[in-house]
Amino acid sequence: MLIIALIAKIVATVRKLYAEMFKFGVVGAIGVIADVSSSNLLWRYTGLSHTVASVGGTCVATVTAYIGNRYWVFGDRPADARRREMALFALISLIGLVIENSFVFVADHMLGFHSIIAANVAKFVFGLPVAGVFRFTTSHLFVFPEAIAAEPYGDAADDTENGFSAQSPTTASAP
Repeated sequence: MLIIALIAKIVATVRKLYAEMFKFGVVGAIGVIADVSSSNLLWRYTGLSHTVASVGGTCVATVTAYIGNRYWVFGDRPADARRREMALFALISLIGLVIENSFVFVADHMLGFHSIIAANVAKFVFGLPVAGVFRFTTSHLFVFPEAIAAEPYGDAADDTENGFSAQSPTTASAP
């Protein structure tokens, strides 16, 4: 029976993870559209360097991704520490931005590929997949963590006998 329960738990976890990955992919695709559009507009019409314009596009995509991830992909996750969540999302997005745009920088400044096509290939074919894996993993684990389940034997989570509530461990509740 224990093995069947363990297998059922693994299957449920994998299904949930695949569902999150699919939703994350959809949000990511919308973010890519925002990124491609804004990066290419900046490259073409502002005279900014490929790297700087690419960073601008990534910033537009980051805002789009936060909204999609917070309210759709990880919408079932607790939102009790919004400032912490936003700060972590910004930090992870910044690291992802560096990963993603380092490919553009290398292509442009080190390999000598100066065209918009080369910048798009560097960013969206190489940089985006690497940064995407990093972003999903860290968002899933750190930015939007799952709620911690109650203790199976009721140790700390359901300790109303001593006058403390699980929702507010410092406030006594009526026994």
